Amino acid sequence: MKKILLIIQIVFLPFLLKAQFNWGHNYFEVGIGGGIMNYSGELTSSIFDYKHIHPAGAVFGRYSMGRYVGFRVQMALGSISGNDADSPEQRNQIRNLDFKSHLFEGSIIVEANLMGFHPRGHQSMFSPYVFVGLGIFNFEPVTSHFDPNLDALEVKIREFNTEGQGSTTFTNRPKYSPTQASFIMGIGVKYAINSNLAIGFEIGFRPTFTDYLDDVGQTYPVNALTGEPFYNQDPYIVGEYGDKSSQELFADKTYAYIAEQRGESLSQYLNSIVPILEKDPNTITDQDELDMLQEYNGYINARGGTLVRGDKLNDWYMFTMLTVSYNFIENGLVGHRKRRKKKAGCKSSQF
Repeated sequence: MKKILLIIQIVFLPFLLKAQFNWGHNYFEVGIGGGIMNYSGELTSSIFDYKHIHPAGAVFGRYSMGRYVGFRVQMALGSISGNDADSPEQRNQIRNLDFKSHLFEGSIIVEANLMGFHPRGHQSMFSPYVFVGLGIFNFEPVTSHFDPNLDALEVKIREFNTEGQGSTTFTNRPKYSPTQASFIMGIGVKYAINSNLAIGFEIGFRPTFTDYLDDVGQTYPVNALTGEPFYNQDPYIVGEYGDKSSQELFADKTYAYIAEQRGESLSQYLNSIVPILEKDPNTITDQDELDMLQEYNGYINARGGTLVRGDKLNDWYMFTMLTVSYNFIENGLVGHRKRRKKKAGCKSSQF
């Protein structure tokens, strides 16, 4: 955090100093923005995955302290998603995880106009700008239910503690909160159509302080040495899905990937493979069982083993938008105050 504050000071100090000598008139404006939102994390292959862009919008208020510095308060709403099925890497396809989530953000942002911007009197009508800030956002990753009888019902993955969060076994993995913080930074351009109306375009990057936008962060809940699973042992449906629990079936979707490759339902495949996995492999003599075990182990090895579920750092999201804003330089708050100052009479009219 100290490094981030130092960067902010270095970036904005020249503009603050320059503003002291070329301040101009302060003014307030309100605006709206519309664009796209996307995320970067374990379930995408790049920082901008065109397969997972979603519409987003924002409303904001901006207070400009002259030509060079402005402060913005903004509320934004959008969506993010990711899916291993869209990955070019087979290891991710075998992992077979997916999610989508709403994202509601409130932020405070500082802008620096690189060329100076002040549309009053058509003085400075265009400028690129850079911005930094802090955001608080809410999210809730969901996925489709594995049971086809539920018609792809969307469920909140966080409630299943897919990596053992909150358990006594993994004391270093607390349940993650759906409300998190992000550091905001980006670039943009703005152009004043006239003294009161301006349009703009900006690209904003949001590095977050969580690795669970996608509900994927560390490892499957298994013993790192023995491979013993620590999933909930209560069967989703007794006698179906290999008697696996909901927690495991939402956490480990490789089973579903293999079943699809074999042309079987998830329930059929699990009821076949689970009894084989529970045997000592050295005691298996049936060739069909040996082939199934070899096939299963081949897929597990190809995805990276039984342990690692996610291997990237904290997640990001991006918000790219066009903006339209209206300021109150001539006929709004500032103009009203000027008109009052011209009035004769009560001294209070001077304020």
